[in-house]
Amino acid sequence: MCLCFCVSLRGMIFSEIAGHRDLIEKLRGMVQGGRMPHAVLFSEQSGCGALPLALATIQYMFCRTRKALASGEDNPLVKGLFGDEPQELPTEDSCQVCSSCIKVRNLTHPDFHFVFPINTTQLVEKGKKAPIDAYYEIFRNLVKENPYFSEEDLYAALELENKMGLIGVNEASWLINRLNFTSYEGGEKVVLILFPERMNAEAANKLLKSIEEPTEDTYFFLITNDPGKIIQTIRSRCRLIEVPPIEKEDLAKAIAEKCKLSEEEAQRWAACAQGSFGKALQLIESSEGETEDFEDFSALMSLALDKKLRELISFASGLAQRGKEAQKTFCRNSLKMLRQMYMLDLGREDLAYLNPTQEEEIKTLAARLKKENFSKYYDIFNSTIECIERNVNAKFIFSDLCNALYQNT
Repeated sequence: MCLCFCVSLRGMIFSEIAGHRDLIEKLRGMVQGGRMPHAVLFSEQSGCGALPLALATIQYMFCRTRKALASGEDNPLVKGLFGDEPQELPTEDSCQVCSSCIKVRNLTHPDFHFVFPINTTQLVEKGKKAPIDAYYEIFRNLVKENPYFSEEDLYAALELENKMGLIGVNEASWLINRLNFTSYEGGEKVVLILFPERMNAEAANKLLKSIEEPTEDTYFFLITNDPGKIIQTIRSRCRLIEVPPIEKEDLAKAIAEKCKLSEEEAQRWAACAQGSFGKALQLIESSEGETEDFEDFSALMSLALDKKLRELISFASGLAQRGKEAQKTFCRNSLKMLRQMYMLDLGREDLAYLNPTQEEEIKTLAARLKKENFSKYYDIFNSTIECIERNVNAKFIFSDLCNALYQNT
C-alpha cells in the first residue's frame, strides 16, 4: 500500500474524491430527490474511484444531519451538532460528525454490510474459509489505507497467496440472513458487493431474488471491473453507472496532494496511470523497488551493446547470487522495460507508460536497440524465467542470458 494513504481515511465524502464532479452531482441528486435505485452497478477500470463514490454516496444516505435538514423541521440534532445559529450547514455533503457518518466512515454501521471475494487463508481460523464477517477487520484496514485498491490488493491483504477469491453460496446465505433482520437504527439497509463477477452461479441465483425484489429501504451497491462476467439476470436488475477514468488534471492534483509531489512530477505520473488513481499509487510505490532492477537492466544492455563480454560474465555472476524470487522479479521488470522501449520505437510513447524518474534513460537506451531484436530479447528473458523455475543452476542460467544478449545485440 502507498504510504500516502496511511495518515487518515480519505475519499469517504464527495468533496475529497478525485475528479468525477458530474457523476458526484448525479449521485447527490439521486439521494436528495429520493431517486436512488435499489440496485446500482458501478463499472470501472480498476482504481478509477468507484469505491470512494459508493462510500461517499452511502455515507450521504445515512447522514442524520442531511435527513434532518431535508425534513425542514426545527431539529434538535442539528442544533446539538452545529449550535443554535450555525454560520454554515453541510447541505452538499455528509456532515462527518453525526453518529451515522462516523459509523459509515469506520465501516462499522450495523445496517451497512459488505461482501467481497474470499478464500482460505492463514489469517482466519487457521487456513479455513470463515464467514465473511471474520474478514471485515482486514477489509476495513485496507479501505482506510487506500480506498482505490485493486482486486489484487484485496487478495494480498487477505494473504490468499496464489488463490483466486470467490463469492460463494455461504457468503450469499450469510448476507440474506442479515437482510432478514429489521434495520438496527430504523432506516436504510445497504449492501456493498465488491467484484460481483467473482460470484459463482449458485451464489448469484441465491442473491437474485433479494436484488430483484428488495425489501423497502434496502439498497445494493455493486462494483465491478468486468460487468460482462456478471450473470445477465443480476445485471438487468441494476442501474448501470459507468465510472470513467479520472481527468488528467484532477488526477495530477490528487497525486500531488496525497504523495507530496511537485506539480510536474504529478502530471507525469498521471499520464502513466491512464485515469486510475489506484494505478498511479501502485506505480509510484513500485518505482522505488524497481530502481535497482532498472539500473542493472540498463547496465546489462549497455554492456551487450558495447560488446564487453568479460564485464558481462562478471555481471552474470552478480545476478546468479540473488535469491530466486529476486531473479524472477529482475527478469519480469526487464520484460516490462523492453515493452516500453518497443512502444517508443514504434512511435507510441502514449502507450509506453514510462516511469517519469527513468524516462530519459529509457529513451536513450531504446534509441540504441534495433526493432528487429526485441522479439529475441523477449524470448531470452522468458526462457531465463523458465529455467529459474525449473531450478537450473543459477550460474549457468545467467551466463547463458548474458551470452545470448551478447550474440543478439
